Formats: sequence, C-alpha cells, structure tokens
Amino acid sequence: MKVAAPFVPFITEEIYQNLKTDGMSESVHLCDFPEVQTGRRDAELEHKMALTQQAVSMGRAIRSMHNLKVRQPLNAIHLVTRDRDEKNILIEMEDIIREELNVKEVIFRDNEEDLVEYSAKANFRELGRKLGKDMKEAAAAIAKFSGSEIQSLLDGNTLSLDVAGDSIDLTIDSIIVQREEKEGLKVLNEGSLTVALDPVVTEELRQEGLVRDLVRGIQNMRKDSGLQVTDRINLVINAAGELAESIGNFEDYVKAEVLCDNLEISSEVQAAELESGEAKVSLTLSVVD
Repeated sequence: MKVAAPFVPFITEEIYQNLKTDGMSESVHLCDFPEVQTGRRDAELEHKMALTQQAVSMGRAIRSMHNLKVRQPLNAIHLVTRDRDEKNILIEMEDIIREELNVKEVIFRDNEEDLVEYSAKANFRELGRKLGKDMKEAAAAIAKFSGSEIQSLLDGNTLSLDVAGDSIDLTIDSIIVQREEKEGLKVLNEGSLTVALDPVVTEELRQEGLVRDLVRGIQNMRKDSGLQVTDRINLVINAAGELAESIGNFEDYVKAEVLCDNLEISSEVQAAELESGEAKVSLTLSVVD
C-alpha cells in the first residue's frame, strides 16, 4: 500500500485503514516510503525471466506479423541461440514458453541454418573508411560468402579477405547478415536468439482454435452472469458443421474449462449469442442446482 499510495491514493488509504493496527501512522500518506531491500532481489531469476520474455515476445511478434491469433494453437516453435547458457535457461523455461505461445512443442536447435539460409552484404559504414576505392571489390567478395563462413563470423571468429593484394580481417561487424526463412517457417532474429514458428494450421489445430474461442466466450458469459468461480453449469449450444464437429472432438476440454456437467448440441436457436472464430453460435447457460 505504501508503494502504491502515490498513484492510487484513495483505494490504498481505504485498504490501509482496514489493515492498520495500534502504533501505526494514522494514514498511509503519513508513512515513510519503503526503502529498497536489494538483498531480496534474485538477479539470476530476473535474467532467466528476461530471456524467457524475449523469446515469448518474439514469438508473439511473428504471430502478429502473419495474422496468427494467439488463441490458435500451432504445432511448434523452434529456438536457436549461440549462447549455451541462454539455451539451458530456455530449456528450463520450456513449459512457460509453450503455454504463453500456445504451441504443442518447443524444439531447440543447435544450428540457425536449420531455419534460415544466410547471405551477407558488406557493412559500408564499417569498411568504407578502411578500404576506400577498394570497397567495391570487397563488397563483391563478401556477397559470395558461404553459409559456413557467415556462421563462423556469427560465432565470433575472424575471417581474412584478400582485397587489392592486401589481407584484411573481417568480424561480424564487417558484414550485414541477411536471413531468408526456409519454406514452412516464419523466422525472427534478435541478437543471439532466433525464433521460428511453424505456421501450418492442421484441421485438428483449427478445430482446437475454434473451441478455445468458444471457451473464452463462455467464460465471459459466466462472469457477466455473476457466477461464482466454482459454480457448475449446463450448456445447450446451437452449432452445426465444423463447429459442432469441433465441440464433439474436444468435448472433455470444453466441459473441464467451463465447469460444465452437461453439454448438449442443439439445432434450435438459443438465448445468447457469441462468436467462435468467424462463426456465430447461440447457447443457453444454466447453473446446476
């Protein structure tokens, strides 16, 4: 309450008054602001979560760029990092990554070339002042670099390049790496981490996505109806075609998620309407006595 008081003064005061005991200040706004207790910080955990958040943010960015809704399950995410410690952390956090990105599998790869094909361009800003008129020759040679040569530079090695009779040493800063994603993958790179999503939505995954949309709508209906979290319900759903088939295939999942004891598929229009994917569905929700 002390920390939040400058930002939400009234509600923090109300809560403080409910918690206040004898000997405490009359108001939260008369208390000293808490001092930072640095000994309680877990720097290692913060580092792990920052890396996990980066992987999840990159995965979500790929979803957004390619119009893949987060509620739509996907087969797999592929992760590559050139830092062994980072890889160990991501393996430890695999369950969080899989859940946050709604994928069936997290695949850890050792080689980024499994996901992309490399090409390179000369970094004119870095090399131009060193090579001057010989820059054109160097750029042509760099454009012919093989994937293994580019990978070597990415790994922190140095390559020698003969230009106009002289040998110059190139580092990763000397080139601009271009990545062309392999067929069937959507790829994003940030620093040492590369993330790739398998965007193919199979029929089973599509059905699961429809059901997840339906579950979200039913959960909102539960909330709007003022139901308690533990209240169990009966459902009658007017659905046909693919949606009806999807509900049948994932009936146990639907019932478990929304605490439904009885689920009936009906051909008759029901009392309330919501969306599942691009389809509209009507249903009736009642509380189990």
